[in-house]
Amino acid sequence: MNRKANITVIGYPKILSSCQEVAEEYFNKANSLYYQYLPETNGVKYISSSPNHPLKDAAKSFNQINHDIIIVGTVTAKLVAGVDENKTIPFRAGYKSLIKAFLKAKEITDRVAFICFIEEKHDIQFYEKLINIKIDIYYANHLDDYRLFCIKAKQDGHSVVIGGSYTFQIAKEYGLKPVFLFSDHDTFHDAYIRALETHRYNQSLEEKVSQLEIISQESLDSVIFIDNTHHITFTNKVAKQKLQFDADTIGGQHLSELFDFIKPDMLQKNRNSEVIGTLNKEQILVTIHPVFVGMRTVGTVLMAKQIKEIAAMDTRVRQKMRHRGFRAKYTFHDILGNSSVIKQCKRHARLYAASEAPVLIYGATGTGKELFAQAMHNKSSRKLFPFVAINCATLPSELMESELFGYVKGAFTGASSQGKQGLLDQAHLGTLFLDEVDSLSSSLQAKLLRLLQEKEFIRVGGNEVIPVDIRIIAACNRRQNENSEDNLLRQDLFYRLSILYLQLPSLRERKSDIPLLFKHFLSQYDSELTGMIFPLSRNIIDSLTFLPFTGNLRELQSIAVRFSCLCSNKKICSDEYLKALLQSCCTLNTDQTKNSQNSATSLFDGNSTLSASMKMAEKTILKLSQKRCDGSIKCMSNQLKVGRTTLWRKLKEHDIN
Repeated sequence: MNRKANITVIGYPKILSSCQEVAEEYFNKANSLYYQYLPETNGVKYISSSPNHPLKDAAKSFNQINHDIIIVGTVTAKLVAGVDENKTIPFRAGYKSLIKAFLKAKEITDRVAFICFIEEKHDIQFYEKLINIKIDIYYANHLDDYRLFCIKAKQDGHSVVIGGSYTFQIAKEYGLKPVFLFSDHDTFHDAYIRALETHRYNQSLEEKVSQLEIISQESLDSVIFIDNTHHITFTNKVAKQKLQFDADTIGGQHLSELFDFIKPDMLQKNRNSEVIGTLNKEQILVTIHPVFVGMRTVGTVLMAKQIKEIAAMDTRVRQKMRHRGFRAKYTFHDILGNSSVIKQCKRHARLYAASEAPVLIYGATGTGKELFAQAMHNKSSRKLFPFVAINCATLPSELMESELFGYVKGAFTGASSQGKQGLLDQAHLGTLFLDEVDSLSSSLQAKLLRLLQEKEFIRVGGNEVIPVDIRIIAACNRRQNENSEDNLLRQDLFYRLSILYLQLPSLRERKSDIPLLFKHFLSQYDSELTGMIFPLSRNIIDSLTFLPFTGNLRELQSIAVRFSCLCSNKKICSDEYLKALLQSCCTLNTDQTKNSQNSATSLFDGNSTLSASMKMAEKTILKLSQKRCDGSIKCMSNQLKVGRTTLWRKLKEHDIN
């Protein structure tokens, strides 16, 4: 809300009394002070104020008050010290005031003298014809001229003089009949309206200037204002500090004295531009912003920043950008279960979280390996830094190497010309989670072993050793035994990764948690249905826990989704309905198990030889593996634990495409 304006009126008694009458109508918008002009001293004397003016009488010396706007005659304004012309509103006689004054004079005589300020131009012939009166006009340039023109008007045979309050006062002294030019109150209404508009404009301008000053002073850049003559008019504190400008002498200096690399023609452009130069032996980037008022350039704003600052900022931004999206969102509170086996796993994992040693998590598919990895990260001292996860079975070894370690520019055909940071860079200070780590090629496992031992790596195609501070949590869904030849992990890497070992139970090993987990998954899709059917009856729980759950939590979640889609709210009161529905939702899973068993028993029909039956079994297993791996040779090789060459030979032998 805008504050009330402090409006000061300066003049002679006649005009002040008229102005006070009008000012009462602007009581809620302005505080008014009235000062009488004293010709003998060229000074002013306080007369009165509006009743609610906040200033005390003792403080109402003209020079002690903040005058937002001053209403004063044009000549008087030039004589009174301390009057700011930017805050001045002159009394201005409109056509209505003139006509009213001429008509009043016409009642006395047909010939009048009109004394006014020289800067006011009036169409006297128009008023003479309109009112049928002879008007002799006298243009005053100084206060003394008003007295001289009163004397001259009397010498010229005039008996009536029209003018302002000072003319009104002098004319009486010389026996002339004065007619007050500003007898119409519209003049004072016009003055107050213009004063309030000017106050609002000045206040808005002050706010904008204040905002601009705050922005420029708080800016991280060095800000310099230049006028049209290329002289400095303002510099913010950053410029004085970082560019080592002398605060006492910088104002008024020519631009060329400071920035010799900025040529005058650069300031003539009507668009923003940039230039790099040297100041105080430091390279700086200067952005040139021309300032326009309409189509005219009124100055220039320079914004300077040291090149080393830009480089440091770029590094910080890159660090923040690379961390974006690599966050662990799960904690130990998200791992549900009350069974003793899952509680023990959570207890061990919490203890592991406090360590910096690598962790190897073993668990069948769907048992929550990444969930435990994220929970350990969020419990560790690295929780504020990235958690980067990758499934090692998703990419060929060549791509996996560049994805993990990154590469330098030109490392291989198709590589980015800028090179690329790897996941190790992005996991710096945080945790790298390697799922299905046993899918890595032997050469990649060797590089990973070196990373664990030396805490450093080399990018693909590079020769620079890069130190890195990360913790590695690895996971696999096949059990790794110390002395087994079937292990896909190198023995030395296995020992290094399994310093801390965590084995997650399958869902069949924690049957008591199945109802709780089913309720959790069901509530994610239909919380209303969950509230209506829980707690489940013992018959329904038994039918649910009887399932083999080879897919573990993922399988249970899919059953919950199917159940929420198929369940009818009208029948949920029937245990028989819920049990039958649950069994139908589980049919897909049980049928798959039965089919796999039936297919195995049907391989031998009693008439085949052992060799033929074994070939048939081998073909069936190859087809089943091909289907599960979507034809991926690498996946089949890992799944069947045979080399790729052997696998290709077997597929060709059994005519499997």
